[in-house]
Amino acid sequence: MTSPVFRLALAQGLAFAGRGAAVTALIWVLYEQRGAWWVSASMLAVFGVSTLVSPWAGHAGDRHDRRVVVVVSALAAAAGFALAAPLAAAGLVVPLVLVTVFAASTQGALSAAVQGAIPNLVGEDELSGANSLAGAFKSAGFMLGPGLGGALLAVTGATSVFVAAAVLLVGSALLVARLSGSFRAVPSAEGPGGSLDGYRRLLSDPWLRLLTFAWTLVMAGIGPVIVAEVVLADHFGVGSAGYGLIAVFWDGGGVVGALLGRQISRTAERPAIVGGLLAIAFGFAVVGLTPVFWPVLLGMMVAGLFDAFGVVAAQNIIQRRTPDHLRSRVSAALDAVVLGSMSLSFALGAPLIHVLGAQGVYLAAAGLCVVGALILVPTVAGVPALPMAARGSALLARVRRGDGPHRRPLRAVGRRVRRGRDRGRERT
Repeated sequence: MTSPVFRLALAQGLAFAGRGAAVTALIWVLYEQRGAWWVSASMLAVFGVSTLVSPWAGHAGDRHDRRVVVVVSALAAAAGFALAAPLAAAGLVVPLVLVTVFAASTQGALSAAVQGAIPNLVGEDELSGANSLAGAFKSAGFMLGPGLGGALLAVTGATSVFVAAAVLLVGSALLVARLSGSFRAVPSAEGPGGSLDGYRRLLSDPWLRLLTFAWTLVMAGIGPVIVAEVVLADHFGVGSAGYGLIAVFWDGGGVVGALLGRQISRTAERPAIVGGLLAIAFGFAVVGLTPVFWPVLLGMMVAGLFDAFGVVAAQNIIQRRTPDHLRSRVSAALDAVVLGSMSLSFALGAPLIHVLGAQGVYLAAAGLCVVGALILVPTVAGVPALPMAARGSALLARVRRGDGPHRRPLRAVGRRVRRGRDRGRERT
């Protein structure tokens, strides 16, 4: 694996860890001081604003040097979390929510830039390994963030959590700042396009359209689950440490699942996505039915493992089906739609907990995961792929820059692209 891929993956992991720790602290402070309704409202704001800014977040990665986008996004988030620390100490809840919303909204640009850059740094036969590494660090960040947040909450309080989050984001920026070479997308012959081109791609590509629809339903169930986690910890009497462990086991499973995705074959990718959703449903059902706490951790670990495994498979297909000059916008658009669905569902978190109870919320989410899997079942047999020319632009980019493992002559790359055109539509 090339050093730039490793550093980009690690930087993304640190950024997610910082954000996860800060959001964990925010949820705990709001639940203790204002209750579950404030948790729902604040999560709606955190993810809702991230959704609203997604067109510009994705466009930044396609228009500018993706390395610079990562650095600026990480430093902006670090500044926001640093400001949140004194606000938490002073008990200023409303300004604390506003600052955290701003800091968290920078994550979309960072992730879209990383996802856009990775396919240009490796050959197609190494794409699963690169996405597996990025997914493993991302899951590790998700795991360490709430775990760090829960531990510091129990020992020192929310202020130190926000300081730790800022430090992690600064580390993320420093990792990427010294990367050499150009990380700009290959320009399209039709021009840079608009901020909404990522959404148009999601609608025009039949496989991406179904994936987006299925994941939107799944994330609509996961939003209330995130709100229910803190209530579930309170229900079982495990406190902030147990609350942190719920997220740790989900993301610990995610690390394992992402690493297992390293070996996934191209023919197994679509079945892995469908099977992953069914496994998530099983894990949530375990949480929803258990009378004691420890199976909650087991169910979350199973769900997290197969979630990450399926995401690696999906990323492989998405990146192969998306030309370089659109890749960050497509990544941001997909994140915006599915996370937007989750953010809207946060508003249902408190009412659903009141009606169904915390465990009932997990059972409802399990049902939506099953529906999402059924939507994608027809794709297991395959769908028509896009022409090879879309992937040829990424190969040309690596040759022109002289980076990446395949420094082939331009004529050889051109012959490969022409052969793909001659074959017409293939099956992915």
